[in-house]
Amino acid sequence: MNRRTILKGGAATLSGMLMANTALGRRRKNTMKHLVFIQLNGGATQFELWDPKPGNKNGGTTKGLKTQIAGRQFSEYLPGMTEYSNNMAVVHTTSRIGEHELARYYTGSGGFGPNPVLKHPGMCSVVGWGLYNENNDLPPVVSLGGGLTAGFLGNAYDPYQAGGDLKLAVNGMYKKAVVKGDNMRDEYYKVSPLSKNDDFNEEVKHESRASRLALGISNKALDISGESEKTKEAYGRGFGEQCLKARRLLMSGVPAVHLTLGGWDMHENVFERCATRVPVLDQAVSQLVKELKAIDLFDQTMIMISGDFGRTPRINNDEGRDHYPRNTPVALISGAFKKGIAVGDSGPDGTSVNNMVNFGAVSYSVYKMMGINPRGQFEDISGRPLRYCPSDTGIEGLA
Repeated sequence: MNRRTILKGGAATLSGMLMANTALGRRRKNTMKHLVFIQLNGGATQFELWDPKPGNKNGGTTKGLKTQIAGRQFSEYLPGMTEYSNNMAVVHTTSRIGEHELARYYTGSGGFGPNPVLKHPGMCSVVGWGLYNENNDLPPVVSLGGGLTAGFLGNAYDPYQAGGDLKLAVNGMYKKAVVKGDNMRDEYYKVSPLSKNDDFNEEVKHESRASRLALGISNKALDISGESEKTKEAYGRGFGEQCLKARRLLMSGVPAVHLTLGGWDMHENVFERCATRVPVLDQAVSQLVKELKAIDLFDQTMIMISGDFGRTPRINNDEGRDHYPRNTPVALISGAFKKGIAVGDSGPDGTSVNNMVNFGAVSYSVYKMMGINPRGQFEDISGRPLRYCPSDTGIEGLA
């Protein structure tokens, strides 16, 4: 399948994908424009994040903080998120899979099980495909660590991997070489016998955008050297720098950004480790929310936080928690939420699974809130319709 065929397929189905609710519907005005997907690699514990059980033996030593979500506490390590919990939805779902890589595929794709003959796109790629403006030099999806490919949507919507200090790669000599090479290529293309070929011109367009990307994104949107030390300290180092770059990418018009924070496979010393790990997440995301509010992007942005799966209510002999896909928490954060929402319940000791929803319902609701028809289909080169959301229904009361 060549790129032009992919883009033709995307163009043919994009109008249908952007329909909402009715056959005559169109993408809603003032709908959200950005998705920030935060993957907690290793399988984060729900008890030390959104679902503490203080006073119960399964809760261990973790204390709770009262939130603005009726009947719901967050762990003591999330004071920042507690403050804006009125803009959050905490959803109990299941990853169904207890193996890290397979579960990461399941949650990252919005609820598709791994398939040996078909690669499903990551949620970021679906959003990038649905909302991207081709005139933008920046890519539809940027990954600052990890993330799924675009699968059957095609490599034009694969995440642009921007994990290193790319600013150093774009120096004066490199820029001159790229510009000189572009000029030589353009002069050749003017007299090429292929200049009237559609496929050829499609490739030329992508080459040109790649050059602009190399000279633009790495030394502008991802360059945080001009940010104040106060701002950098507010986000924190490491993962905090990812969130700071994410804010800059959203301001530059990138539809979807994938971030990763690892270190959650806590089979031992879960309380000691969470006391240092969870605050990293809380500080960085809370500062991102604060700044998105300040620049009027919070209502237009969905921040989705998901791990591979949840962790066991039972505390093992090493003071840790093991894999527990039966209860996988997802946190959604956006100014579009005007009050805090809790979906599902794990009971007083964390073992029951009441009113759970499947993961496809989560992706359905996220896509719909972003103005993307979750029942839409993508047609491959053979005309075969492919679903990018596995569910026909979303979360009641959410979208």
